[in-house]
Amino acid sequence: MPRLFIGIGLPVAYRQALNPLIKSLSRLTDASVNWSRLDTWHLTLKFLGETDEARIPALKAALAAVDFAPFTLRAGGAGAFPEARRPKVLWLGLAEGGEQAATLAGAIEDGLAAIGIPREKKPFRPHLTLGRIRRPSPGDWSPVLDAAAAHPWPPFTVTRFTLWQSTLTPEGAIHTPLAEFPAR
Repeated sequence: MPRLFIGIGLPVAYRQALNPLIKSLSRLTDASVNWSRLDTWHLTLKFLGETDEARIPALKAALAAVDFAPFTLRAGGAGAFPEARRPKVLWLGLAEGGEQAATLAGAIEDGLAAIGIPREKKPFRPHLTLGRIRRPSPGDWSPVLDAAAAHPWPPFTVTRFTLWQSTLTPEGAIHTPLAEFPAR
């Protein structure tokens, strides 16, 4: 069964800035971090996980019915899940477009719930994952988070979202777009 998720792809300017940012952040910690890769960096709107292939046509039809207007998105700020003192995930927040991304994620939830896909239990928290810490341990992550938050990000217009297949490999996930859904 394919492993699927729905998200917003990031523009070239973001992907080009990721590797230099990660190099500078990795110098600030000796923790083992799986940093995001520029070829798979995205904003997740809904993770579907392992999905029966027979459901994909219905998924595509439900997603095609999602109505949203283009909106501006810009990364800004940084944080960690579950908390900054003992993080498992380091992320960038959204300085612009967070409310619109949450509205889009809600419309996707509504459309998929209508075809029997369970709703998320946790509220949607728009973020761009920078890295996952392999062995979380207490420490002072403020230099890493402050440096990530200080990086300037340009605004861009979200004009579509994508249904992706994520194939896990020893070298990392490979994301293949299955369908794109444009703004109206």
